[in-house]
Amino acid sequence: MTRLLLPLEHPTPSREHTAEHELLHGLKRLPRRVQQVFLLNRLDQLDFASIAKRLDLPLLSIERNMNQALQPANLQANASASKAAQWYVRLQSPDVTSCERIDFRRWLDADPSHLQAFHDTELRWRSLLAPARELGQDGWYRQGRAALSLGGCSVAVGFGVAALLLFGYWA
Repeated sequence: MTRLLLPLEHPTPSREHTAEHELLHGLKRLPRRVQQVFLLNRLDQLDFASIAKRLDLPLLSIERNMNQALQPANLQANASASKAAQWYVRLQSPDVTSCERIDFRRWLDADPSHLQAFHDTELRWRSLLAPARELGQDGWYRQGRAALSLGGCSVAVGFGVAALLLFGYWA
């Protein structure tokens, strides 16, 4: 007996859809805190100071997390692209000084590739919106700092209460 195998028709994913899927996968591999900081900034449009206050973290930590969040979208692994991403994040910080803005302008003017790298970073930032929406669709990232570790804490409290009750009955 022979089997007739019909070819299955699968829609070919578009290049844009594939890129979004890869970005989403890259964002999911980031640490949970980095994801939370990124989503608060990208989806809720909170500035760095607001995120730092909300999560009780220093501004420098917020900047590091944002730099890390831009890495999955970094298509070019060269020094200009990396520096452009650092400048992009730093310029959003409320701690940026006028001297740093001047240094940024000098860096930008030093080489035409720097301007292109900074422009590419801005485009990458925009490309992260759709994957960010999918990553944060259930709103988990809006919970405070303690909510991220609540599961382990509640288990420990449960064991503690059980131990007190157990020893209370035996005493």
